[in-house]
Amino acid sequence: MMQQRADEMVRQSEQIQQQMQEMAETASDPDGTVSVTVGANGALKDLQIDQRAMRRSAADLRTTILQLAGQAQAAVAGRVVSAVEPVAGTAGMEFLRSQLPPEPEPEGTPSRRPEVDDHDDEPPQSFLR
Repeated sequence: MMQQRADEMVRQSEQIQQQMQEMAETASDPDGTVSVTVGANGALKDLQIDQRAMRRSAADLRTTILQLAGQAQAAVAGRVVSAVEPVAGTAGMEFLRSQLPPEPEPEGTPSRRPEVDDHDDEPPQSFLR
């Protein structure tokens, strides 16, 4: 009985590994000029930039690429969770969720990053005397 359970766990693990190797998610901008593809681990696998996208400012193109990468990463993370959930158990899923990237913010939403105050009223102090 224990051997059957162990064999089943190995089979499920191999099946999940195969799914993960094949898993990818692509996000594209509305006009189809930029698309980003990421793998199951969230790493960039492909980036397509149409010549028409080169008319954008560098800042706009950068923002588009980063937003699309975030969307694709969130989508693939959901697929990873769905693939792993049946065999990982509660503790495994809690760990997996703790490793996922945060949900991307919708376009136009201000960043939640705290403002950094780089403007001190006092001059820098030196520790050398």
